[in-house]
Amino acid sequence: MKYYLLTTCLLLFTASVFSKSVNPINGVPIITKIPSSIYNAGSQNWSISQGSKGYMYFANNFGLLEFDGKNWNTHKLNQANSNLLCVKAIDKRVYVGGQKEFGYFEADSLNKLHYKSLSEDLPQDIEFDEVWNIYGGKNDEIYFISHDFIFYYDHTRVTAIQTKEATRYSFFIDDYIYSSSAEFGIEKFVPLSQQRIKLTNASLLKGKNIRKVLEYSSSKRLIFTLEGEIYKEINNVISPIAQELWPVLKNAMINTALVLPEKRIAIGTQNAGIYIITETGEKLDHIVTDKGLTDIIVYDLFIDKQDNLWVAHRNGLSYIELESPFRMLNKYAGIEGGGYTAYKDNGKIYLGTSNGLYESRLTEEGVCYHSIQGGRGQSYFVDKINDDVFYGQHLGLYAIKNGKSTLINDQIGAWNLIQIEDNRYLQGAYNGLFVLTKEAGGWKKEKLKDFHESSRLMSLDKKTNTLWISHGFKGAYKLKIDFETNKVTELKHYGQSEGFYSDVLINLFKINGELVFCGERGVFIYDEENDKFKLHSLFTKLLGTDERVSAMSSDFAGNIYYIKNGKVGMIKNILSNSPIIEENIFGRINHLVSDDLEQIIPIDKDHVLITAKEGFIDFNPRYQRSFIEKVPLSIISFNSSDGLESQNEYNPRKKGEVIEIPYDRNTINVEFVASYYDGMHFNEYETYLQGFDKQPNEWTKSNHVKYTNLKEGNYTLMVKGKNIYGEESAMTAIQFTVLPPWNRSVYAYIVYVLLIGCLIFVLFLASRWSFLNKVKGLLGEKQMQLHNKDIEIQVLKEKQLQQDLEHKNKELALSTVHLTQRNELLSNLKEDLHKILERINKGNFSKVRTYDSLEIIIKKIGKDLNDEKEWSRFEEHFNLLHSDFFKVLKQQHPNLNTQELKICAYIRMNMSSKEMATALNISLRGVETSRYRLRKKLNLDRHENLTDFIENITK
Repeated sequence: MKYYLLTTCLLLFTASVFSKSVNPINGVPIITKIPSSIYNAGSQNWSISQGSKGYMYFANNFGLLEFDGKNWNTHKLNQANSNLLCVKAIDKRVYVGGQKEFGYFEADSLNKLHYKSLSEDLPQDIEFDEVWNIYGGKNDEIYFISHDFIFYYDHTRVTAIQTKEATRYSFFIDDYIYSSSAEFGIEKFVPLSQQRIKLTNASLLKGKNIRKVLEYSSSKRLIFTLEGEIYKEINNVISPIAQELWPVLKNAMINTALVLPEKRIAIGTQNAGIYIITETGEKLDHIVTDKGLTDIIVYDLFIDKQDNLWVAHRNGLSYIELESPFRMLNKYAGIEGGGYTAYKDNGKIYLGTSNGLYESRLTEEGVCYHSIQGGRGQSYFVDKINDDVFYGQHLGLYAIKNGKSTLINDQIGAWNLIQIEDNRYLQGAYNGLFVLTKEAGGWKKEKLKDFHESSRLMSLDKKTNTLWISHGFKGAYKLKIDFETNKVTELKHYGQSEGFYSDVLINLFKINGELVFCGERGVFIYDEENDKFKLHSLFTKLLGTDERVSAMSSDFAGNIYYIKNGKVGMIKNILSNSPIIEENIFGRINHLVSDDLEQIIPIDKDHVLITAKEGFIDFNPRYQRSFIEKVPLSIISFNSSDGLESQNEYNPRKKGEVIEIPYDRNTINVEFVASYYDGMHFNEYETYLQGFDKQPNEWTKSNHVKYTNLKEGNYTLMVKGKNIYGEESAMTAIQFTVLPPWNRSVYAYIVYVLLIGCLIFVLFLASRWSFLNKVKGLLGEKQMQLHNKDIEIQVLKEKQLQQDLEHKNKELALSTVHLTQRNELLSNLKEDLHKILERINKGNFSKVRTYDSLEIIIKKIGKDLNDEKEWSRFEEHFNLLHSDFFKVLKQQHPNLNTQELKICAYIRMNMSSKEMATALNISLRGVETSRYRLRKKLNLDRHENLTDFIENITK
C-alpha cells in the first residue's frame, strides 16, 4: 500500500515547485491508446498532420500512415526505403520528407494516393540527409527543411537554399527561418535572400539543441531546447521564461511542443510523457503512461480540428481528448473499482468504490488518492454530518478521521445515515432501520423491530417524523416513527395499486428540495390529499414515461441531472418557461456509466461526478463546447460488382456527375466515413437509396452499405454521419444509373423497332398475299356456290316440276279413270238409248215399255252413281296417286262416311263446290252442309282451314 501511494503521488506530481493552482479532483483526460497492432504499420511515428477532409496523416517508419476515422492505410514511397520523418497536409496534397527524400502524395480520380518525388529532380551535386520539417508559406510555397538545406517549392520547381553554416534543426515562422547556430546560438533570416535578422541575447542558446520554435502570438515566439529550457522572442529580443520548470524538463528532455487552445502549452518529452503548462510555468497537467498514454516517448504533438491532441510516440499513437468536459477518476488517477459514492469536504474528496473508500490529499506534491485504512470493501455512501465523516459499506458503518476508519455498527449493509437530532442518527441497512446514539463512551445502537425491509434510499421529514423509504423490488414505504420509544407507529406500503406503474424499480430522490419517486415508467410525487402517487407534471412533460429514470440529482446552480435508460441527461433552467434538455454531450460517456446503483453526485459548481463501471466520470457543467458546423463526411469508395470482381466507380473530382453502372455489375458496395475522432468508435451513419428504399435506414455504426441486383433505373444514394454528441454531417448524395441489359438498352430497342418494322412489313406482305388469295378463293367459292346454287335451284325447279308433273299425271290418271268410267257409262247409256230408239222406230215399244226402259236407264245411272264397287276402285286409284290418302285419313278419323271421304278426296283434287255437287249428284247447299259436318268430325276450329288440313294429311 505504501508503494501504491508513493507511485500514485509521483504520477500526479510533475513539479511541485512551479504548481500554482491545483484541480481538487485531478482526473485524467479520456485517452485512446493506439498501438501499432491496431494500425498494422511501423511502431515509430515522427510527425502528424490533418488533411482537408479531416483525415489524419502520420509520418511512420513504414511510410505514410493514413486514418480516416475508421480505416488505417499505409502508403509506400516509390522506393525501397519508405521511412518518413515529417508530414504536412496542405490542400489536396500530403507533403512528406524522410531519409534523403521528399515529395508529396496526391489522390487520383479513384481517391487512391500516389507518390510524386520532388527530390529526384535535384541536381546531382546537392547532397542532404534527413528532411525533418515541412512548412507552408503565405504564397502557397512549400519549405522542406533538412539540416543543411532549405528546399523551396513553388509548385513548378524546387530551389535548394544552403544555410551558411551547419545547422541541426530549422523552423519556418511568419516568413522567417529560425535556425540553431553554433556561432550565434540561434539565427533568424529570410529564406530566399538569407538576409539575417539580429536577435538580441541569441547567445543564450549557444550550444543548445533547439527542438521547437512556436508562434505563441503575432508578436511572440517560444523556443524550446532538448535541455529543457524555454525562451521567448519578442521584437527580436530573446529572454528565458518558466525557469522554475527547467530542472524537471531537463531530466524529461524536450522533443517537441505545441500551443493549445486558451494559450496553454503542451510539451512532449523523451522521458516523461507530456506536460501541459501555461506561459508563466504553471503546471496544468502531466500525462504519462500510468495515466493512459500509449508510450512515454513523445516525438510530435498535433491539435486536430476538434481541438483534441494527437501524440506520435516511439511506439504507437495516442489520442487525448483535452477539449472535453469529461475527465476520468479511474485506475489511471489511482482509483480502483466501480464508483458508488462521493463527497467533498473542504477541498478533500472522498470516493467510495467497490474496492473501498479513497481520500484525496492536497500536498506540496499535488493531489494524491489513497485508500482509507480499514475502509476496504463495497462502498455505499460517504457523508459529513456535523463534524463527523461517516462511511457506509457492506461490512457496516464507519466513522472516518485522519485517514482511518472506526467501526460504529457492525450490522452488514450500511446503506445510509440521517441525522435525527444532535448525536442521534437513523441508519438504513440491509435488514431494516437502526437508531444510533453517540455517547461519551461510544455508540449505542437499537434496531427498529417493526420494520425489516432493505432501506437504501430514505428521506426523513423531521417535523412530522415521517420517513419515506424506496425499495427496488417491493415499492415504497411511509413510516411514522416515535423516536422517543424508537417504535414505528404507522406503516403503509405503496405500489401499483397506489399509482405507480409497478411495484419494482422505485427510487426516491430529493430534487431542489422536492421529494420525487422514479418508477419503472415515469417520475412520481406523493398526493397527500388522496394518499396516492401521481405523475410529476413537469418531469413527465420533459422526460416522458416510456423509459425508466434510474437516478436523479440537482447541482448547486439548480440544474437537474438524470440517468434514463442508461443514458445521462441534464435539464437547465428548470424553473423557466423553456427548460433546456442536454443529452447529446453525454453520448461520449454513456457506455462508461455504471449500471449498478448508479448515481450523479454534484461536488461543487465545476465538478459533477457520475458513477462509472470503473471509478467516476468528472463532468464540468460550465463547459461550453466549441461549435461544430458540420461533422466531416467522406465517400471512400463506390464499388460495383458482378459477384466476382468489384470496381470503384467514384471519382471525387466529378462529384456532380451521374455514375453509370453496367447491368451485369448491378451490385454496389459503398464505403463512407465521418472523420470525427471524439468517441470515434461510436460514430453512426444513416443511408437512403432513393429509388429503392421506402425510407431512410436506421442509424448504425457500420460505415458501408450494400445493395444487390438493382434493377435498371436512376438512383440517388444519400449518406449522413453523426458523431457521439448527436451532431450530424451534411447530406452527401451520389447519383448513379444502372444501365439496362443489352436486350433492354436503347440500341436493343432500336433493333427491336427495326425488326418489328420488318416483321410488320413481311406480315403485311404475307397478309396482303393471303388476303388476295383469300379474296380469289372467296370469289371462286362464291362463284362455285352460285353455280351450285343455280344447279340446286335448277334441280329443285326440276324436282318441283317433276312433282308437279307427277301430280298432274296423277290427276290426269284419276281424271282418265273417271273419264273412262263415265265414258263407259255414257257408252252403255248411248247403247241402251239407241236400242230404245230403234224399238221406237220399229214401233215395237209401247208407251209403257218405253217408260220402263227409260226407268231402267235412270236406275242404271243411279246405280252407277252409288255403286260401291266403283267407289272402291276410285279409292284404290286415289290412294295410289296420293300416298295412301284414304288409309291415313281413316286411321286418324275412322268415323267418316263414304260421302265425307269423297268430299275429302275432291278437296284434295282442288275441285270447286259446284264440281263436287255435280260429282256427288247433290245440290250446292248440300255440299256446304257436308263440308260443315266434315269440319266438326275433323275437330277443326273456326280458324283452321279445311283445305290446308286435307293437303297435309299425308305430308
